[in-house]
Amino acid sequence: MSDLATTVTCIDACGMAGVTPLLKSDPGVGKSSLLRGLAAAQNVPCEVVLGSIREPADFGGLPVVGEDGVHMEAPAWAKRLIAAGCGYVLLDELTTVPETTQAAMLGTALDKTVGEAVLPPEVRVVAAANPPEHSSGGSELTPPMANRLCHLNFTPTVDDWIEGMTLGWSAPPASRAIAADRERRRMIVAQVTGYVNANPHHLHVYPRTSAQAGLAWPSNRSWAMLADVLAHVRDDDTAARQALTFGLVGEGVGVEFLTWAEQMDLPDPVDVIADPSLVDWSVRPDRVMAILLGVVGWAASAGTIAAWQAAWGPLLACCEAGAPDVAAAAARKHGKKRPASAKVPAKVRTAFKPVLAAAGIAE
Repeated sequence: MSDLATTVTCIDACGMAGVTPLLKSDPGVGKSSLLRGLAAAQNVPCEVVLGSIREPADFGGLPVVGEDGVHMEAPAWAKRLIAAGCGYVLLDELTTVPETTQAAMLGTALDKTVGEAVLPPEVRVVAAANPPEHSSGGSELTPPMANRLCHLNFTPTVDDWIEGMTLGWSAPPASRAIAADRERRRMIVAQVTGYVNANPHHLHVYPRTSAQAGLAWPSNRSWAMLADVLAHVRDDDTAARQALTFGLVGEGVGVEFLTWAEQMDLPDPVDVIADPSLVDWSVRPDRVMAILLGVVGWAASAGTIAAWQAAWGPLLACCEAGAPDVAAAAARKHGKKRPASAKVPAKVRTAFKPVLAAAGIAE
């Protein structure tokens, strides 16, 4: 359950990350009105596509014969957004969409493809649905569709409704989402990969029932999406972090992840590389591994010889502190991203041969 400001923040964060949010509520709550209001406030177009009356060709494209052969022509709503170069498309009434049409919508929901066309980066895809039991001919989402979406329970408060009626629906609350630089992304990736490394049984958990499969559940894809989205919300924005986490990997695993991330309180990889003594390397191994994964990820993202060599500092500090097994596990990953011509630092070669051997690096 999220207030209107949190919902707007989640929609914005998803848009920045290229993830499609699914607004879920009873009929008449105002899902499509919210999106139209966001579009009006930003002065961009909004295309509402009712999935219940659409055919697969409205998303997969219509075959058209041209001089160079047959191509899949995008529908008019997609062409208008492509021409505008920005805007929103609302895939509405998703729980009343036949499975064949849902299958055609998969590319639109995940990759913003429509036929052979690709919607511009500044076009944001949003979905909306009523609970199946509150929909005309409603049914659960198919697992492939459900796992491509961030499920957000849209429940505006009475104050939200009164404010909308008073001030107009084209003036939604301001988003709290933030831009994410490379360091911010690496920090969040370290949180997600650190948790999965400590809980590998939570990487992919296919639901036991069809009803659960139509909701949010953890998979390789949804964890990656979570890392992308969380980079765009502040660490102290508890409401948005919870809504996005529950919306992508489910409430059960989501609670465990958020609790783990709060307890770990992971430092910035850049700070750790600059001064490895900032970390108490003797603490619980899952925290140490998460920190090292952040360091290794930062170096891999930088892609330079200098960054790769600098990242050895925390690995060596960890090894010196009496955790060679953890250091070796991180070193294996670090070794795989070794830039061409990069030399292992002399101290590593002379003092940490076991780590190098474990990492498969011989010099």
